[in-house]
Amino acid sequence: MIKVSVIVPVLNGISYINECMDSLISQTLKEMEILVIDAGSTDGTLEILEEYVQKDSRVRLLHSDQKSMGHQTNMGIQAASGEYIGFCEADDYLASGMLEHLYQTGKSKDLDFIKSDFDMFVTSSEGRIFLNYHILPPEKRALYGNVIHPKDHPDLLHRDVNMWNGIYKRRWILENKIWLNETPKAAFQDVGFILQTFLLADRGMYVHEDANKYRRDNISSSVYDQQSLLFVVQEFAFFMGILQERQIAKKRTLAVILKRFLGLFCGFYKRLPEWSLVSEETKEAVERFKGLLVKFYSWLDYGDLLYEGLDTSIELRMLLENNPLLDAYERQLERIRRKSLNDFYAYVKKYEKAVIFGAGERGMSCLGLLQRNQYQGVIGFCDNNSSLWGSRRMGLEILCPDKSEKEGVLFIVAHGDDGRWKQIYDQLISMGADAKQICRAADVIPHHALELRLGEE
Repeated sequence: MIKVSVIVPVLNGISYINECMDSLISQTLKEMEILVIDAGSTDGTLEILEEYVQKDSRVRLLHSDQKSMGHQTNMGIQAASGEYIGFCEADDYLASGMLEHLYQTGKSKDLDFIKSDFDMFVTSSEGRIFLNYHILPPEKRALYGNVIHPKDHPDLLHRDVNMWNGIYKRRWILENKIWLNETPKAAFQDVGFILQTFLLADRGMYVHEDANKYRRDNISSSVYDQQSLLFVVQEFAFFMGILQERQIAKKRTLAVILKRFLGLFCGFYKRLPEWSLVSEETKEAVERFKGLLVKFYSWLDYGDLLYEGLDTSIELRMLLENNPLLDAYERQLERIRRKSLNDFYAYVKKYEKAVIFGAGERGMSCLGLLQRNQYQGVIGFCDNNSSLWGSRRMGLEILCPDKSEKEGVLFIVAHGDDGRWKQIYDQLISMGADAKQICRAADVIPHHALELRLGEE
């Protein structure tokens, strides 16, 4: 009996495919199949995959006539025979025990889906830099390991943003007709799948396992594609169609979904060149998004907007009102953000040694950002949470603040709350630190920490 079917869509992945496939065939779960759907690779990937077919009978190679991650994945779902279905991107790899652990828990709890935390990574001259990502925010981490009804926790959709860090019951997927959008290329077709599985599941679970290894420095990834804005708009239209047809979301959840798509759109909009240089295709996509936004907005009540803070969103208001200043506004925001990050980096580089005060997500993201940009001076973390003392994050020890080295050290305070920042600042001053030795960590989310190149305007 096949317990898990892993689906791997691929197109010209020769740089990474061996590491991906080796991690799959060496899983501790042996009752599995690996369905690789190739969309016409011409770089030698196909020949490598054929070798894996000969090497391991669990590997099946399928051929897609469409260069579409959505179409390839749907082919895999239709061809799968496992109790559960999982996914792996061809440039990522899995920890050896991931599938066995997820399957055993999913089977014993009769889960529609089970998803795990994961590690993002890039490769630098110093080796690989790993940054852990918690799906659940601090205030929700008591939910780890518990069976939940996902629709009762719509705000989790802000952080549950990937499909490949979990497995899904195959029968449930088929019965609910959950499919991916089959638009061209490999770009954001997983968004609709994630939202459907979340909204249709009765029994879901998140576990704190760093199982999937997610590459963030593949320049051919969709997150670096200049057409990404078009793909976001296509996926928004696709999912709006599903919502209208199936009526699967409450209004409060719709507000979360709107904020999710608005964030994706604005994230790529600000990367566009000057408006006069934007292609007509992209301009049409922007206008289409505005039309979709007006329609989606009409589905919500004012209270729903308040719940997500959308009532004060300048970007949302400008898009709804077709404000011609949106382009200048987004460009200025990006310029200010970039200047702030570069100023932070320049200040940190003045010090040969630094300690990050705060070993949570913000602190780890700051460390990842600095390491990504070749700063190797961080010697450790400190934190006021005594339960963390002596443990390690990203290879560095967490110390009691009083035990941290202070001479010539920069303290980077990784707390976003203004009140906490002031308290920690006063604490460091009372410990003998000079005001010049204290700065606030850059405000960067984990998914961006390993992408940003500092020192560039």
